[in-house]
Amino acid sequence: MKQFLFLIFCTLSAAFVSCKEETDGAADFRFVQPEVTDVTQTTANVSSRALFTLNDYPGLVKGFAYGPADEAAEGYRTLTVADFERNAISARLTGLVPGTRYRVCAYVELGASRIMSDGAEFATLAGGDAPVLEIVSETTLSVPAAGGRQTIRYEVLNPAAGVDVTAAGDVAWLTSFDNAEYGVISFEVGTNEGAARSGVVTLSYTGADDRTVVVNQASGEEPAPDEPVFGSPSHSGVAADRATVTCSFSYDGSEHISKVWFAYKASGGSEREVSVSTAEGTKSTTLTGLSASTTYTYRLCAEIGGQSYSSATASFTTSANSGGGTGAGLTKHSGWPELVPEEEGNSDYYYAYHMCPDFKIDGRAARNYTVCFSAEHHCPVWVAAPRHDCYEGSANRTNAYRQDPDIPSNIQYDSKETGGGCNKGHMLGSAERTRSTSINRQVFYYSNIAPQYSSGFNTGGGGWNILEDWIDKKVCADTTYLVIGTYFEKYTDRYGNSASPKRISFGGRNDVSCPTMFYIAVLRTKSGSTGKSVLDCSADELMCAAFVRCHNNNLKGKQVSAKDMYSIRELEELTGHTFFSNVPNAPKDTYKASDWGL
Repeated sequence: MKQFLFLIFCTLSAAFVSCKEETDGAADFRFVQPEVTDVTQTTANVSSRALFTLNDYPGLVKGFAYGPADEAAEGYRTLTVADFERNAISARLTGLVPGTRYRVCAYVELGASRIMSDGAEFATLAGGDAPVLEIVSETTLSVPAAGGRQTIRYEVLNPAAGVDVTAAGDVAWLTSFDNAEYGVISFEVGTNEGAARSGVVTLSYTGADDRTVVVNQASGEEPAPDEPVFGSPSHSGVAADRATVTCSFSYDGSEHISKVWFAYKASGGSEREVSVSTAEGTKSTTLTGLSASTTYTYRLCAEIGGQSYSSATASFTTSANSGGGTGAGLTKHSGWPELVPEEEGNSDYYYAYHMCPDFKIDGRAARNYTVCFSAEHHCPVWVAAPRHDCYEGSANRTNAYRQDPDIPSNIQYDSKETGGGCNKGHMLGSAERTRSTSINRQVFYYSNIAPQYSSGFNTGGGGWNILEDWIDKKVCADTTYLVIGTYFEKYTDRYGNSASPKRISFGGRNDVSCPTMFYIAVLRTKSGSTGKSVLDCSADELMCAAFVRCHNNNLKGKQVSAKDMYSIRELEELTGHTFFSNVPNAPKDTYKASDWGL
């Protein structure tokens, strides 16, 4: 009956209903006035509750319409929301202009009609930070020979009023660029009737660094029997000064293969070569001597019978700091004291190194944090980060929950939903990264979120919350280095509390491991004000220890004591990880509770 009435209303409703107008029967499909929270310079969270039962109308189109408060509702942007929880919908509005007053309404579409709630007004925070342009989709596109319409998704942090993102291609077959939809650049790729080809699309925004996307288009002709066939080039192990590149080729002709090589170059630089074997198959080599924070393009080339042939072009960007390579006991960046070595033989672990997009130290992008994420547990294994006052400022908490773009999406949480008696527990906290909005947004990647019990662990007065607040007081003028980690085996603490492994529904998945213990490994100077790097300190000048808390609610109100402490060596034996490997003088075997005020 309700679905029948729904069809009736779709037929009879007017073409548009404003934020305060309604037609007969429209009230049956209304939302209450939205609630707006967590407003920043460019974003806001919004939610609204339906006055009817959403479950009864599975195909109903609903969402939010929003725009400047002094403009007519007919010109508002719309944001469709598919999911709902307890008869309410919620969304995050992005791309807002700082220092602007907005109005937002919840709406329902009934055929050609849009029924809108009363509007809620809010004002974004005033601007100040420079804009930052980010590509949030793939930075290398593979397009068939037939071409067609392609899209690039972007985001602008700290946008300026009246400024739009523009795009242009460097070749004639990339045309018809369209920026009408916020957050999306669409363009046309022409039909290719010849050999495979590559082009570059450059996105620009006034006051921000340009971003580029490589477009590789397949050949439109069958390769001649005497021409090689190349695979798609790929890369791995990208550091500040090196990267490994890979590509395959095959050849069925009779001509002599005289040379095979990788050609590569930095943006605006000249092309360099690294020769590889002339045998058919997969070719791979490590490019060394690269410049930090630089985008490189590369391709596999072959000279056959006096003719040169080439694969499609791909690109990568080196990291900011020079590093010591990977391997046993080594980390990707030798100058980062907090880093845990990558476990190269562990197929369960995925790593991401997040740099600050708008904060530089000595002319290079500062690091935000590094994460190791488990595909088996769908949960972070550890997060390593420096703590210092330079990372803190006046930026507001963004609540910009989303998947980590550097970790495979299929192993992460699908949403910000909670479950299993847990809420969303930050490994590196939001309050520790408030220098800018863009830096704060990164700590809301799901890779930095673990399920933590909400009643007595990750709340005010909860066991973990108490430990976090206590650690905050140990941060010193010299940089303090933290590794925040999880443990998934059965665990019993020195108070007699225990936790056993289990899977819970969390973040839109039903297979997330609930950690049995959380820890924080800490390294700093004893005095806290040496003005020296820990890499240059003697063992007598340093102190390090691990602080652990069993994951249950029994530690609510329990203050930190010596019973919560392990030596770093004990933590290594328990977890199998190696901590502070870049600091040879770190006193990992011993600790004094008194050094920490316990």
